[in-house]
Amino acid sequence: MAEIFPFKYSESFPDRTLARIPEKLKINGRSDSKLLLILRLLSGSIILEHKSSSEKITQKSNYFSADLKAYSQYWDSKFPKLIAEEYTAQQLSTFLESTNPTNRKFYNNILSELSYFFYYQNKGVHSTAFVFLYRALEHVSYAFPLIYVSKANDFSKTYRFLKDLMSGDKSAGELGFFKSFIKTIYESDSIYESSVDFHMLLETESEQSKMFNLLESLCKENMIADSTDKPRILSIKYPEVGSLLITIRNRFFHFMNGGARNIESSTIGDIDLLFSLVNNNFLYWLSTILLAVVSHNALDFESTKSRIA
Repeated sequence: MAEIFPFKYSESFPDRTLARIPEKLKINGRSDSKLLLILRLLSGSIILEHKSSSEKITQKSNYFSADLKAYSQYWDSKFPKLIAEEYTAQQLSTFLESTNPTNRKFYNNILSELSYFFYYQNKGVHSTAFVFLYRALEHVSYAFPLIYVSKANDFSKTYRFLKDLMSGDKSAGELGFFKSFIKTIYESDSIYESSVDFHMLLETESEQSKMFNLLESLCKENMIADSTDKPRILSIKYPEVGSLLITIRNRFFHFMNGGARNIESSTIGDIDLLFSLVNNNFLYWLSTILLAVVSHNALDFESTKSRIA
């Protein structure tokens, strides 16, 4: 029996945008590139429908931007420039068409996890949305070793690094390889030295302090950036955002023992409120890494075309 994908997708662009963009960047609901659907989903330019409930969600938040501001009708001119300043919608269309037959299961899984994230976030069930966000991170991490090798210049160091990874070296911790990957792709990019701000958007200072103190207690000192403004903003260094994500997973869903401070549900009036404060920033962070991967592959595709020509 054929598996039935739980979501379907439809176009959200206005007619004036559809008149400009290449056909392969439009959503037809039949033969769409999975990577295109992921990019449209994360950039806030798609309508998704959960098939079994018939619930439709117009996703308008752009997770490739820290302020989540969408490109709306200017997507075709603004999104390609995230890949390169002179990159065009037509180049993106050609690249996506070339990748459509490859890694379908991988992109299918990512698309499903992200779609469930938006489905539960739209319902206000932010704790469940977090589960699917973390699952998306685990899926994406499978591709990181190959991406790391493709971008490394020192093959001897790469060999030693991958040898340690494959032999089960845990000395660097759960995120050791992941952090090395981030450092590699952002080596000459200012984003590596930046931070992600978690705003305590709550009504009273007492509520802000409670949530701020809880999240701060989950952080090691070297994770917190100087731009932190207690109790309103907890600023986490960009390479350390994944550490906070995994720590929250461990301390709430796995309930770690051995002296580690867990997140006690008995002390929080609404656990979904806690996850509502962190989920968007976590997805923004993950989206920027995915964008770096896509950009690298897209530009490499252009370079290969030029050499062949």
